[in-house]
Amino acid sequence: MIGKVALITGSSSGIGAAIAIKLWSLGANVVITGRNEKRIQEVVNKCQNRDNQRALEVRADLLVDKDIEQLVAKTIKEFGKIDILVNNAGIGTTVQLNDQKYIETFDEIFKTN
Repeated sequence: MIGKVALITGSSSGIGAAIAIKLWSLGANVVITGRNEKRIQEVVNKCQNRDNQRALEVRADLLVDKDIEQLVAKTIKEFGKIDILVNNAGIGTTVQLNDQKYIETFDEIFKTN
């Protein structure tokens, strides 16, 4: 994994954070992403920069096209490539069929997952 670049979506907590930390421990550069800057920073702090290895933090909401473009652009600018992409981001909720926001909620879940 040494020298590889791993972009892990939804890596500010849970499974995504664990994947990022594991890839970091194996020598990969990691891109920590999520919507919550504080949680992103907490994961980055667990991946202390070493010589020739870096953890990049990028706040991104995958429902916003501009954020996705910025995420990729920052990663390429910093590392010049993406070797590993882990599509971990996901959300879930329950909504009743007669709820006025049913379609909106379904679209949000579908786009994120």
